[in-house]
Amino acid sequence: MSKLGIFASLTAFVLAIGFATLSPTSARAGGPTPCVHKEFKTEMVKAACSKGGQAEAKIQMKTFQKEHKLDSCNSCHLKLAPNYELKDDGLDKFTKAGGK
Repeated sequence: MSKLGIFASLTAFVLAIGFATLSPTSARAGGPTPCVHKEFKTEMVKAACSKGGQAEAKIQMKTFQKEHKLDSCNSCHLKLAPNYELKDDGLDKFTKAGGK
């Protein structure tokens, strides 16, 4: 019986955390989160940011990463969200992998 109580408590905790972190785009004022950078060095990120903000840019970059078999986001970026700062050679790695 105590195992059932522990399981129920754990399930309730996980569900509470899950619901707390949900934030649908339509519920936010102003639509999707805009990209932080306003000057873009790549066509792909510029188009993604204008289409759907940070979320779309992230989807495009992850797709590019998988297609070109790059190790991780941290191979080009110093830090990720919210500013996605590039390493000094990040743009070069992107273009050498085939990015525009």
